[in-house]
Amino acid sequence: MIPLLLKLKKESHKQIAKAQDIIVETLYETFNNATMHGGTAIWRCYQGNRFSEDIDVYLSRKLDKINIFFSSLEKKGFKLEKKKISNNSIYSKLYLDRTSTRFEALFRNVKSVLKEYETGEGNYITVYTLSPEDFLLEKINTYLKRRKIRDLYDIFFLLRLIKPSDKIRNEIKKFINNYEKPIDEKELKTIIITGLVPDTDKMVQYIKNF
Repeated sequence: MIPLLLKLKKESHKQIAKAQDIIVETLYETFNNATMHGGTAIWRCYQGNRFSEDIDVYLSRKLDKINIFFSSLEKKGFKLEKKKISNNSIYSKLYLDRTSTRFEALFRNVKSVLKEYETGEGNYITVYTLSPEDFLLEKINTYLKRRKIRDLYDIFFLLRLIKPSDKIRNEIKKFINNYEKPIDEKELKTIIITGLVPDTDKMVQYIKNF
Protein backbone atom coordinates (compact mmCIF):
# COMPACT_ATOMS: atom_id res chain seq x y z
CA MET A 1 0.00 0.00 0.00
CA ILE A 2 1.36 3.42 -1.00
CA PRO A 3 1.92 5.75 2.01
CA LEU A 4 -0.41 8.71 1.98
CA LEU A 5 2.40 11.28 1.72
CA LEU A 6 3.57 9.76 -1.56
CA LYS A 7 0.10 10.22 -3.05
CA LEU A 8 0.09 13.96 -2.37
CA LYS A 9 1.45 16.01 -5.28
CA LYS A 10 1.90 19.40 -3.60
CA GLU A 11 4.66 19.91 -1.05
CA SER A 12 2.37 22.24 0.92
CA HIS A 13 -0.19 19.43 1.23
CA LYS A 14 2.50 17.04 2.47
CA GLN A 15 3.57 19.49 5.17
CA ILE A 16 -0.04 20.07 6.25
CA ALA A 17 -0.58 16.29 6.45
CA LYS A 18 2.47 15.93 8.71
CA ALA A 19 1.22 18.72 10.98
CA GLN A 20 -2.23 17.12 11.10
CA ASP A 21 -0.72 13.83 12.27
CA ILE A 22 0.99 15.53 15.21
CA ILE A 23 -2.22 17.37 16.14
CA VAL A 24 -4.32 14.18 16.04
CA GLU A 25 -1.76 12.20 18.03
CA THR A 26 -1.61 14.98 20.65
CA LEU A 27 -5.40 15.28 20.71
CA TYR A 28 -5.85 11.64 21.72
CA GLU A 29 -3.08 11.88 24.30
CA THR A 30 -5.26 14.52 25.98
CA PHE A 31 -8.88 13.70 25.07
CA ASN A 32 -9.50 9.96 24.78
CA ASN A 33 -13.14 10.54 23.79
CA ALA A 34 -12.70 13.20 21.08
CA THR A 35 -14.63 12.46 17.87
CA MET A 36 -13.21 13.52 14.51
CA HIS A 37 -15.51 14.78 11.76
CA GLY A 38 -15.17 16.91 8.64
CA GLY A 39 -13.18 16.33 5.47
CA THR A 40 -9.92 15.26 7.10
CA ALA A 41 -11.69 12.47 8.99
CA ILE A 42 -13.28 11.19 5.75
CA TRP A 43 -9.92 11.33 3.99
CA ARG A 44 -7.90 9.64 6.74
CA CYS A 45 -10.44 7.21 8.28
CA TYR A 46 -12.40 6.16 5.19
CA GLN A 47 -9.65 6.26 2.53
CA GLY A 48 -11.10 9.34 0.90
CA ASN A 49 -9.60 10.94 -2.19
CA ARG A 50 -10.03 14.61 -1.27
CA PHE A 51 -7.38 16.65 0.50
CA SER A 52 -8.57 18.60 3.55
CA GLU A 53 -6.65 21.17 5.59
CA ASP A 54 -8.60 21.45 8.83
CA ILE A 55 -8.90 19.21 11.88
CA ASP A 56 -12.54 19.24 13.05
CA VAL A 57 -13.60 17.47 16.23
CA TYR A 58 -16.33 17.13 18.80
CA LEU A 59 -15.12 17.06 22.40
CA SER A 60 -16.07 17.94 25.97
CA ARG A 61 -15.55 21.46 27.30
CA LYS A 62 -12.79 20.82 29.82
CA LEU A 63 -10.66 23.95 29.92
CA ASP A 64 -7.79 22.36 31.84
CA LYS A 65 -7.43 19.66 29.18
CA ILE A 66 -7.79 22.20 26.38
CA ASN A 67 -4.90 24.20 27.84
CA ILE A 68 -2.80 21.03 28.21
CA PHE A 69 -3.53 20.15 24.56
CA PHE A 70 -2.37 23.51 23.20
CA SER A 71 0.62 23.58 25.54
CA SER A 72 1.67 20.13 24.30
CA LEU A 73 1.45 21.31 20.69
CA GLU A 74 3.66 24.32 21.49
CA LYS A 75 6.23 21.98 23.07
CA LYS A 76 6.22 20.01 19.81
CA GLY A 77 7.10 23.11 17.80
CA PHE A 78 3.73 24.64 16.94
CA LYS A 79 3.13 28.37 17.21
CA LEU A 80 -0.38 29.42 18.15
CA GLU A 81 -1.40 32.38 16.00
CA LYS A 82 -5.05 32.47 17.04
CA LYS A 83 -7.13 30.74 19.72
CA LYS A 84 -10.73 31.60 20.50
CA ILE A 85 -12.73 29.56 23.02
CA SER A 86 -16.45 30.26 23.42
CA ASN A 87 -19.17 28.44 25.33
CA ASN A 88 -19.77 26.19 22.33
CA SER A 89 -16.55 25.91 20.36
CA ILE A 90 -12.82 26.38 19.77
CA TYR A 91 -11.33 28.08 16.75
CA SER A 92 -7.55 28.06 16.41
CA LYS A 93 -4.88 28.62 13.80
CA LEU A 94 -1.47 27.02 14.28
CA TYR A 95 1.85 27.12 12.49
CA LEU A 96 4.48 24.40 12.33
CA ASP A 97 7.48 26.11 10.75
CA ARG A 98 5.73 27.86 7.83
CA THR A 99 2.83 25.44 7.57
CA SER A 100 -0.57 26.73 8.66
CA THR A 101 -3.28 24.40 10.01
CA ARG A 102 -6.65 25.07 11.63
CA PHE A 103 -8.03 23.13 14.59
CA GLU A 104 -11.73 23.58 15.30
CA ALA A 105 -13.85 21.90 17.96
CA LEU A 106 -17.51 21.88 18.95
CA PHE A 107 -18.38 21.07 22.55
CA ARG A 108 -20.92 18.36 21.91
CA ASN A 109 -21.48 14.69 22.70
CA VAL A 110 -22.15 12.69 19.53
CA LYS A 111 -22.55 9.07 18.57
CA SER A 112 -19.22 7.76 17.27
CA VAL A 113 -17.45 4.68 15.94
CA LEU A 114 -13.87 3.46 16.31
CA LYS A 115 -11.78 3.74 13.15
CA GLU A 116 -8.13 3.72 12.14
CA TYR A 117 -6.75 7.12 11.14
CA GLU A 118 -4.06 6.69 8.47
CA THR A 119 -0.96 8.83 9.00
CA GLY A 120 1.17 10.23 6.23
CA GLU A 121 3.77 7.52 6.78
CA GLY A 122 1.19 4.74 6.44
CA ASN A 123 0.83 4.01 10.16
CA TYR A 124 -2.46 4.07 12.04
CA ILE A 125 -3.91 5.84 15.08
CA THR A 126 -7.15 4.50 16.58
CA VAL A 127 -9.66 7.35 16.82
CA TYR A 128 -13.35 8.03 17.22
CA THR A 129 -15.19 9.39 14.20
CA LEU A 130 -18.67 9.47 12.69
CA SER A 131 -20.25 6.54 10.88
CA PRO A 132 -20.65 6.97 7.09
CA GLU A 133 -24.40 7.47 7.62
CA ASP A 134 -23.90 10.24 10.20
CA PHE A 135 -21.21 11.83 8.02
CA LEU A 136 -23.67 11.88 5.13
CA LEU A 137 -26.36 13.63 7.17
CA GLU A 138 -23.82 16.19 8.38
CA LYS A 139 -22.47 16.80 4.88
CA ILE A 140 -25.93 17.23 3.34
CA ASN A 141 -26.76 19.91 5.90
CA THR A 142 -23.37 21.55 5.42
CA TYR A 143 -23.71 21.66 1.63
CA LEU A 144 -27.17 23.19 1.77
CA LYS A 145 -25.82 25.94 4.07
CA ARG A 146 -22.67 26.90 2.14
CA ARG A 147 -22.77 25.17 -1.29
CA LYS A 148 -19.08 24.21 -1.39
CA ILE A 149 -17.97 21.70 -4.04
CA ARG A 150 -15.94 19.79 -1.43
CA ASP A 151 -19.13 18.94 0.46
CA LEU A 152 -20.88 17.79 -2.71
CA TYR A 153 -17.91 15.54 -3.48
CA ASP A 154 -17.99 14.13 0.06
CA ILE A 155 -21.69 13.23 -0.32
CA PHE A 156 -20.89 11.53 -3.63
CA PHE A 157 -17.99 9.63 -2.03
CA LEU A 158 -19.82 8.60 1.16
CA LEU A 159 -22.72 6.98 -0.68
CA ARG A 160 -20.49 4.10 -1.79
CA LEU A 161 -19.99 3.24 1.90
CA ILE A 162 -23.70 3.26 2.78
CA LYS A 163 -26.53 0.76 2.39
CA PRO A 164 -29.83 2.25 1.17
CA SER A 165 -32.51 2.86 3.80
CA ASP A 166 -35.66 4.96 4.09
CA LYS A 167 -33.85 7.47 6.30
CA ILE A 168 -31.00 7.90 3.82
CA ARG A 169 -33.38 8.17 0.85
CA ASN A 170 -35.38 10.86 2.66
CA GLU A 171 -32.20 12.85 3.33
CA ILE A 172 -31.15 12.54 -0.31
CA LYS A 173 -34.61 13.67 -1.40
CA LYS A 174 -34.24 16.74 0.85
CA PHE A 175 -30.83 17.40 -0.68
CA ILE A 176 -32.06 17.11 -4.29
CA ASN A 177 -35.15 19.25 -3.64
CA ASN A 178 -33.01 22.05 -2.19
CA TYR A 179 -29.94 21.64 -4.40
CA GLU A 180 -28.28 24.64 -6.05
CA LYS A 181 -24.99 24.49 -7.94
CA PRO A 182 -21.78 24.94 -5.89
CA ILE A 183 -20.32 28.43 -5.68
CA ASP A 184 -16.70 27.23 -6.10
CA GLU A 185 -16.94 24.49 -8.74
CA LYS A 186 -13.40 24.98 -10.07
CA GLU A 187 -11.80 24.33 -6.68
CA LEU A 188 -12.37 20.58 -6.83
CA LYS A 189 -9.43 19.99 -9.19
CA THR A 190 -7.04 21.42 -6.58
CA ILE A 191 -8.09 18.99 -3.82
CA ILE A 192 -8.64 15.65 -5.58
CA ILE A 193 -5.60 13.55 -4.72
CA THR A 194 -5.49 10.96 -7.53
CA GLY A 195 -7.46 10.18 -10.69
CA LEU A 196 -9.92 12.25 -12.64
CA VAL A 197 -11.97 15.11 -11.24
CA PRO A 198 -15.65 14.12 -11.33
CA ASP A 199 -18.11 16.35 -13.16
CA THR A 200 -20.57 18.21 -10.92
CA ASP A 201 -23.69 17.22 -12.86
CA LYS A 202 -22.64 13.57 -12.93
CA MET A 203 -22.08 13.56 -9.16
CA VAL A 204 -25.55 15.02 -8.63
CA GLN A 205 -27.06 12.41 -10.95
CA TYR A 206 -25.26 9.64 -9.03
CA ILE A 207 -26.66 11.00 -5.76
CA LYS A 208 -30.15 11.28 -7.25
CA ASN A 209 -30.03 7.66 -8.46
CA PHE A 210 -28.99 6.21 -5.09
